[in-house]
Amino acid sequence: MSGNEQADVSLGACREETSVGPLAQTGERSVGHSGSAPARQRRPDAGRREAGGERIGFGRVFAAEWQRLWKRRGVRWMACAAPLLALISAKYLLLQNASLQPGLPEYATAGNMPVLALAEMLITAFSGMMLVLAGLSVTEEYRSGQLRMGMLRAVSLRRIMAAKWLVSLLYVWIQLGTYFVCSAAIGAIGFPKPERYPLFYGAGTVTYAQGLIYDLGYYALAALASAVLLTVIFCIASIARSATASLGLGIGFLLLSYALPTALSYFRPWFEAEAYVRIYFLSLLTIEWEGLAAMLANLHGLFFWNLSVLSGYGLLFGGLTAWIWKRRDSYE
Repeated sequence: MSGNEQADVSLGACREETSVGPLAQTGERSVGHSGSAPARQRRPDAGRREAGGERIGFGRVFAAEWQRLWKRRGVRWMACAAPLLALISAKYLLLQNASLQPGLPEYATAGNMPVLALAEMLITAFSGMMLVLAGLSVTEEYRSGQLRMGMLRAVSLRRIMAAKWLVSLLYVWIQLGTYFVCSAAIGAIGFPKPERYPLFYGAGTVTYAQGLIYDLGYYALAALASAVLLTVIFCIASIARSATASLGLGIGFLLLSYALPTALSYFRPWFEAEAYVRIYFLSLLTIEWEGLAAMLANLHGLFFWNLSVLSGYGLLFGGLTAWIWKRRDSYE
């Protein structure tokens, strides 16, 4: 018996559903015979696995991922971060008040304390939280082979990734809500409570009750921006080779988002005010830092402009992430 026939017979013995004849006719060879890896092909069971995955409800997949997330000790520790961050922000704002006039929008009062406290933490602590979640739940699990357990249960990778994204987003939103409650409570106890105080970007003055409604609108926009940033970070985590690489690439994206508007400021005389502002807020990090208050004031029509920018980021990186996992569903 020749070498080709021996390879065909051994391959046929391993896969009972495949005969020797078709392998010989199509020219497929084993790695041991040719010395080179075969061409990358679509998994023959991919269609059956995706069809079988529909039998498992998405709610069960979501619940399983939620439990998996909370089994991690680091995630449980991060859940305690919101109250601590609120206390740190309060101490910083009290020190800042000592050098500010009470009539300024930056002067922290009981009403605007939740907004001022979040402005800095959203681009630092909450961004870092999302980087950690994506690195642990996406990159580390995929590279270590843990995600293949879901594939063995006939659940497609795309559905697992969708569940992981929703679980991570829910986790971030819970922290965001906790941060708001803690900041509002600390503001009511330890900060001045004037009858009226000014809003950012000349949006007028409000009472304490009106200010709380403004704060809720600000946090709602922050929740939307967080969902978009999480989408970007999940895309980065999907292509990273390790959790460390995912963290580094995510930090690089944040630094780039900060550096571009800073560099743009040197060319400000070249642009008209409205054009400059719109280019300035093409940065996702800048929208989180300054753009949310500008949206509520509708400065230069920025409400719908920033919404379109956020939608663009979400569609671009969300579509790219879905495409990546669709390919892995078929070929890995």
